[in-house]
Parts: sequence; structure tokens; C-alpha cells
Amino acid sequence: NTRPQRYTMMGTWDLPFGKGRQLLKTGRLGVIVGGWKLSGTYVYQPGPLLSWSGTIFYYGKLEDIRSDRPVLSQWFNTANFNRVSAQAANSFQARVFPSVIDGVRGDQTSQINANIQREFRFRDRARLLARLDVLNVMNRSQFDVPNTDPLNTNFGKVTAQTTAQNRFLQVQMRLRF
Repeated sequence: NTRPQRYTMMGTWDLPFGKGRQLLKTGRLGVIVGGWKLSGTYVYQPGPLLSWSGTIFYYGKLEDIRSDRPVLSQWFNTANFNRVSAQAANSFQARVFPSVIDGVRGDQTSQINANIQREFRFRDRARLLARLDVLNVMNRSQFDVPNTDPLNTNFGKVTAQTTAQNRFLQVQMRLRF
């Protein structure tokens, strides 16, 4: 696995409104806003190590390839790669360029999910659970890995995003009796 760690945090908060709570203990507003629970998760994971294929001519230190501030138009330093197709290595030549370089990674995962829910009671036995889930609250795009072929015009550029879910809202209701 080329992703050394994954951090996940989760929390739940009973909102302090309504009967038996600190605020709005009585009245219509207390009945409406009381009893809600808010939950959320945060996930962070470094991006995958970039995979370098084929025989590549590189004139420099491997440490110089990594960019401290990658942008979509230049994810890593492309300066010391041989980009001339007439000088490209043949397939029978020995590979000396590594297949992965420590620290040269694709886009990270950084996602916040949240939900709010409340259970409504009707008479003695009936209960209605209402819930709203929001996945990817910040609507952060997950970018695909950049192009690692020095002979391609998009070399070092990110030109697509992954199939990760953009913001998604889901409403659920469950009636128990």
C-alpha cells in the first residue's frame, strides 16, 4: 500500500434545544428545534505514490522532482526530464529510473461528511426518524494522478478527476410502530 496512513475523526452532538435541554425548554420553537442530533466525520489520507512507467531519461536529483505546492498545471517539477521523442529510450534498454519516488504523490483525500437527525414520537408506539445526510460537505473534487509520460504534451499535468463522490444529499425517513 502506497498510502502510509488514514485518519478518520467522528463526533456527535445533541443540540441543546427543547424539553430537558439547556435552551428553549418550553414553547413552540423549543418543540420544533428540540431533539436534533448533529454528527460528522472527517477523513484524511495522503494521495497514492505516482507510478512511472517505461524507460525515462532524467538529468538531475530525484529529490528535485517533488513540488512543495503542486498545482493542476504542474503537479511536479518537469524541468530535468528529456522530452525530445527522437532521444527517447528504446524498450530494450535497461530501466534505471525508479517506478515510484518517495514523496511524489497524487491528490490527497480530505472529506467532511455530516448528518442531522431527529426522532418524532406520536402517541405511545409510533416513531418517525427523519435524517439528512450530506456527503462531501465542502464539495471538494478528488483529482486523478498527473500524466507521467515525458513525451506527452500533458506531462506533469492533472487533466481529470477521480470517480469520488462530489457533494451528495440524502433524505431518509423511517416510521416504526
